[in-house]
Amino acid sequence: MPETLSYTCPTCGSDVRVGSPCPGCAKKPKKPAWSQPKSHDGLHLPDDDFDYDSFIEREFSQLPHRALRIPWYWWTLAIFLILGLILSVFR
Repeated sequence: MPETLSYTCPTCGSDVRVGSPCPGCAKKPKKPAWSQPKSHDGLHLPDDDFDYDSFIEREFSQLPHRALRIPWYWWTLAIFLILGLILSVFR
C-alpha cells in the first residue's frame, strides 16, 4: 500500500496531505487584497497633485551633461598592456 505524503503547514501548523488545501488555513476568512489596516485611516496623506510635465522638465532637461573623460594615465596603461600582449604573442 503506497504511503500518503503529508507536510506540516508553515502558517497554522496543521498536518496537510500533499495535493490538497490546508484544512486549518482554508477555514480562515480571506481578507481582500485591497484592504488596509484601520491604523492607516486618517493619515491625511497629500492628494495626487503630481505634475508629470514638471517632473519630466526637471529630470530630463536639455542641460549639457558632463562628458566622461578618461585620464591620460589610463590611456598610457592601456597602450603598455596592449604592447605587452602583442610582444608576448610574437615571442
